[in-house]
Amino acid sequence: MKTNICKNEIKCAVFDLDGTLLNTIKTITHYLNFALSRSNLPTVSEQECKSFVGDGVRMLLLRAIDARGEYSDELYKKMYEDYNTAYNAEPHYLTEAYDGISLMLRALRESGIRLAVLSNKPHVATLATVEKFFPDTFDAVLGGRDGVPLKPDPTVLLEVISSLGFTPSECAYIGDSDVDMLTARNAGVGFAIGVSWGYRSREVLIESGADCIADTASDISRLIFTKNT
Repeated sequence: MKTNICKNEIKCAVFDLDGTLLNTIKTITHYLNFALSRSNLPTVSEQECKSFVGDGVRMLLLRAIDARGEYSDELYKKMYEDYNTAYNAEPHYLTEAYDGISLMLRALRESGIRLAVLSNKPHVATLATVEKFFPDTFDAVLGGRDGVPLKPDPTVLLEVISSLGFTPSECAYIGDSDVDMLTARNAGVGFAIGVSWGYRSREVLIESGADCIADTASDISRLIFTKNT
């Protein structure tokens, strides 16, 4: 495993949301299958859905449609409307926090590390979800916004870090996918941690730039505290 040597202490931790803090794959699969069924297309398994996620709702739907060889502008627009209408009506259906996440976040906060969430999930849904599961926990929360590039473009990660008053080298970025690790690398953060319980394999995380892999939530705080000693 690679070791990232950096003179700067880690002062803020920015987290991906889906697959990192929250297990949302059942939720996403449910609403994707709702949209597929409404268009008389075959549904997907959770495992297949995992291969579609990571780049926002538009890419989720495009990948699902492409996998069925059925793309048309009309179909895409219908599925986009069906998916979002159903999802927004009950966005937390089947969603759960992964084990140990709240304790890990509390440990980081009590140590003085600032916390943020950066997701490709639409911004309003991201805000609502974080408030539901982790109220009064994060100093900044940003999701996907119109006209702003999604991860792995580093623009919004750099925006978040700057808003907290730090430099990229003072930031740890934690996520479960190649998109997250590429985002961390593109932004030049001081520490990129991949989590093994999400939607991509350890091998993918390492190949895409993870400095370390966390196998439990407590590993995240331990890795950051160790780096700061």
